[in-house]
Amino acid sequence: MSIILTVIIFGIIVIIHEFGHFIAAVKSGVYVEEFAIGMGPKIFGIKKGDILYSIRLFPIGGFCKMAEEDNDEVDKKGFNSVSLYKRMIIVLAGVFMNFLLAFVISTLLVMFNGINEPVVAEISEGYSAQKADMHIGDRIIKYNGKKIHIYDELRFYLNTYSGGDIKISIERDGKILDKIVTPTKNEYGAYIIGFSLNPKSPFLKEKIEGMEKAGFFESCKNGFWSMVCMVKVTFYGLKQIFTMNVSIDEMAGPIGLTAVVGDVYEQTKENIWYTIQSMASLVALLSANLGVMNILPIPALDGGRFIFLFAEMIRRKPLPPEKEGVVHLVGFVILMIFGIAVAFNDILKFI
Repeated sequence: MSIILTVIIFGIIVIIHEFGHFIAAVKSGVYVEEFAIGMGPKIFGIKKGDILYSIRLFPIGGFCKMAEEDNDEVDKKGFNSVSLYKRMIIVLAGVFMNFLLAFVISTLLVMFNGINEPVVAEISEGYSAQKADMHIGDRIIKYNGKKIHIYDELRFYLNTYSGGDIKISIERDGKILDKIVTPTKNEYGAYIIGFSLNPKSPFLKEKIEGMEKAGFFESCKNGFWSMVCMVKVTFYGLKQIFTMNVSIDEMAGPIGLTAVVGDVYEQTKENIWYTIQSMASLVALLSANLGVMNILPIPALDGGRFIFLFAEMIRRKPLPPEKEGVVHLVGFVILMIFGIAVAFNDILKFI
């Protein structure tokens, strides 16, 4: 089951990404030859208009094949034949769709589960929050100078806490106050300051007695910041990799993710609703992750292609196609080597 769920998760994320390129290309007048679900040999295809819609053998990934140059027919333009700004939109459309998917799923989860406002609801005795004279009703607005919009951001910063005092900025009765706190570990090994936040009941469920109900726009706002938090988590992970604070043993590729999906499924399979929500959360996180990875200025990725288009805008003429092709090829080879190394490490973990 874990393999099937992993294939479905990756399939959704990649198809949404490629659909972004597809719809942007079609709307820009670029001739799309094929939109494929899966990779490898074609096992089924149907042609509608000039576009071949196909299903391929290996159910991971997909692609949108665009004509590169002018076609013989006047109304069928290649990618390189449309304006620069249209090419920029097409290149970034896949990343946009990944972020949009993460936002939509996050918002729906909030609407079904409710939110925790960054407002203090209770103070735990003996912890740093009490010692710093924090009060019930205080709205947390900053953590060490970084803005706090939702609980997820505060939890992320506490999860990356490395010691020392923390400055928490709060809003109380219209005034901004700074509190110095020192997070401490609880019995589960998590760092806490010693307060709980104010919950609101879900927008799409009946109001819970004694609890304020989250509104539609409030839920959407919370979903947006949840997606932004996922992006922050991804960039933090990349920073840890590039600064050598994470070894390859701590990384995981699609094979390693299969084990994670399997664990989540085993923990939630007694309740199908929990399983759906858990898998949806993974889709949102991985979609945001893919969006970040693709926007990086690395050859062979969307971000790398965008850099070449940006250089064309500055130079007012395109770079030589053969040189651009070599750069993308080198980038692709490096990414493949890295992917193989991570996959090999995943296999060793299984063994």
